[in-house]
Amino acid sequence: MTENRWFTELIDGSYGMTIRVDREIYRGRSDYQTIEIFENDALGRVMVLDGAVMLIEAHEFAYHEMLVHPPLLAHPNPRRVLIIGGGDGGTLREAVKHAGVEEAVLCEIDEAVIATSREFLPFTAQGLDSPKATLHVGDGIAYIRENEGAFDVVIVDSTDPVGFAEGLFRTPFYEDCKRALRPGGVFVQQTESPFYQFDAWTRIFKELNASFGRVDAYAAGIPMYPSGFWTFGMASEGLDPLAHFDPRRTEALGELRYYHPELQTRAFALPAFAERALAK
Repeated sequence: MTENRWFTELIDGSYGMTIRVDREIYRGRSDYQTIEIFENDALGRVMVLDGAVMLIEAHEFAYHEMLVHPPLLAHPNPRRVLIIGGGDGGTLREAVKHAGVEEAVLCEIDEAVIATSREFLPFTAQGLDSPKATLHVGDGIAYIRENEGAFDVVIVDSTDPVGFAEGLFRTPFYEDCKRALRPGGVFVQQTESPFYQFDAWTRIFKELNASFGRVDAYAAGIPMYPSGFWTFGMASEGLDPLAHFDPRRTEALGELRYYHPELQTRAFALPAFAERALAK
């Protein structure tokens, strides 16, 4: 009998998530991080970066749809989109579904993430091959400084705010993102979970509020991340997520698996303790 191998991701060394590794697909080290892809019979393929789950085939649609569609549907006419991170292609896949998007630029620091996703994660990597997509390998912090007033929407699809990704969750970067937006533009970022990363979560929103005139937090059920309850921060100089929302634009996206028009309002209602923390 072959002994099962298990992958476990711990949060603060106290609790976490465990997935059985049925088949190891890839394991390697890039210039920035360790990359592991394995397969679980129930969940499909799993990508792990530096010991943290980035995506699970069975669940990734929930994260990618909720990161992309609320801000793009809040903006009245998103034509040029920047994605920082997201080398697996899932965020690109969703962004290019919007007919009005003429170009979606992906700026990914780790070329190995793009390469391994192309080879082993075709369900997300299909976004990398869109004719609307432009791929740029490089540091998103440096790239954003060079593109003032260039984008209608800036999406940050990054790892957790540690290591080389920590700068993507700080005020100087947010100020650069604000300058990179065209008038009426919107910024969005995954912002962790208030259940498991409360201190980091509140700090992120404090720094977002210091940089933008309006910040809205929204949430979704994302089973592949700790607690299964994940949040996003949408920031602008005053863009209301509902003021320009037209449900008919959702219909034009085709069949989605998580997002639907009612979530454009319901997702912005957070648990009471989280709402109180943001109110402070």
